[in-house]
Amino acid sequence: MKVADATATVFVTAFEALPKAEREAVLRQILSIPHLRMDLIDVARWQERRSERAVPYENVRRKLRKAGRL
Repeated sequence: MKVADATATVFVTAFEALPKAEREAVLRQILSIPHLRMDLIDVARWQERRSERAVPYENVRRKLRKAGRL
C-alpha cells in the first residue's frame, strides 16, 4: 500500500469513528473552503459518470464547431 493510501485510510477510519454531529461539523468546515468544495463536487461528478462510455476528443470538438461554440 502506498503512503498516500495508508494516510487516507487512517483519516477515513477516524472520520467514520466520529459521532454524527462531529462528522457533520468536519464536512461543514471542508465545504466552507471554496477550492475543497469544488474538488468534492468534481469527485462526485466523476463517480456518477465513471460508467459512461468515453467520447473521443475529436468528436466533441467537431460537435462544438458545428454548434458554433468553437
